Amino acid sequence: MAQDQDDETMELRRSWHEWEVDGRDRRVVLVVETGLEMRPGHDGFDSDALDKLISDVTAEMRASPSPIDRVRIVPQLD
Repeated sequence: MAQDQDDETMELRRSWHEWEVDGRDRRVVLVVETGLEMRPGHDGFDSDALDKLISDVTAEMRASPSPIDRVRIVPQLD
């Protein structure tokens, strides 16, 4: 179980909401920071782990009581 928690910590560092405004249109974006390598072909890239992160974040987006229009996954910002 501890290994799963370490893996999750690596996958999802933090998340926050941003707004995209285009004229009168407004979209809520869930931004997720990850420690996963997201570039295929680079050392440490794991497509299964990235797919799982995408699936988990999509489920979170759908379960949110507030509407979320988009998800953006970004590399760790440290």
